[in-house]
Amino acid sequence: MKPKLLIATTVPETLTIILRGQPERLSERFDVAVVSSEGDSKVAAITPSVLTSIPTFNVTMHRGISPWADVKSIFSMAGVLRRFKPDVMHSYTPKAGLVCMVAGFLCGVPVRVHTFTGLIFPTTTHWFKRWVLKQVDALICACATTVVAEGAGVKRDLLSFKVTRKPIQIIGYGNIAGLDSSYFDASLPEVESLVAQLNALTAPPPDTFIFLYVGRLNRDKGLKELAEAFVELEQHAVLWLVGGLDKTAPPDAVTLKVLNTHPRIQNMGFLNDVRGVLARCDVLVLPSYREGFPNVLLQAGAMQKPVIATDINGSNEIVQPKETGWLVPPKDAVALRQAMIVAMQASSQKRLSMGAIARSRIQSLYEREAYIQKLVGFYNSLIDRMPGQR
Repeated sequence: MKPKLLIATTVPETLTIILRGQPERLSERFDVAVVSSEGDSKVAAITPSVLTSIPTFNVTMHRGISPWADVKSIFSMAGVLRRFKPDVMHSYTPKAGLVCMVAGFLCGVPVRVHTFTGLIFPTTTHWFKRWVLKQVDALICACATTVVAEGAGVKRDLLSFKVTRKPIQIIGYGNIAGLDSSYFDASLPEVESLVAQLNALTAPPPDTFIFLYVGRLNRDKGLKELAEAFVELEQHAVLWLVGGLDKTAPPDAVTLKVLNTHPRIQNMGFLNDVRGVLARCDVLVLPSYREGFPNVLLQAGAMQKPVIATDINGSNEIVQPKETGWLVPPKDAVALRQAMIVAMQASSQKRLSMGAIARSRIQSLYEREAYIQKLVGFYNSLIDRMPGQR
């Protein structure tokens, strides 16, 4: 019999986009099921189903602080655990971690793993909310048998803020999925077709310099500073925004107005396939205040694009300053604008060289198949330590 593995995320988009293909590959070694809430119906409508062969359970989980809703989610998750009876459960994202680890502890699941993809409380301004969020993270760790950090920066935060005394592991070189560089390859015919479609739709002049942002339109993504920096750039610079509005934590009204009305900013909304915009842009920009281990930086690097990112956890583990991109302090529009100017002034040959270095580095450290093999070994090592091991 294969060991039973339950993978949990707060919203299904994490499974269908970031972890796409991972449950299926793991099902070769484990009896896999996944659990998540319903998620964003608009995103689901344009996101292909990739879990047709994997049993799927639905548990409603609300983002944000909602104690009564969380209690109901924990009881609902306990029902899933009683039905599936996993040997190992692995949760990602904060709310899934709270619901799964508490329910798993109460139901006696032998191996309970939570991966922290970033900490929210250090950048939360209100003291009481910051305290509550830290206690939630501590509760997750207390109920988990194994604590995983997505990257070295997240591990440092867990230790420095004394969230847990348990050992903290990192799988491979970081990240939660790895990247398939054979898919994120600018030379593929389907990518060239996507670029041709973009050129036909947007018709940018030959001297246009395209900055690209990919991610949720969330206030913690640094969109305020991005808007302030961009509007001061020369007229041949344009900004493409790819991602849906995060209604739970949107940018401020002034920033949203700039992003929606500025003549050189084009909001493309959510795209299921971002390879075309990555291939067509000149530089990706990710000015976040906090990250875990941002997949879009791996994707941009695989597509041989230099990036501008903030010097924060995850981003500074991926970006090699002046080799694969530029790092700037978070919440610093002046420094961000200067980095954007430097990128625009760099020769096309320089940017091509930076992109080539980025792709080579990502292939050597973050290739998806190698990550999956490390993940399988990680699970097996935990199962081997189970009481009455198979």
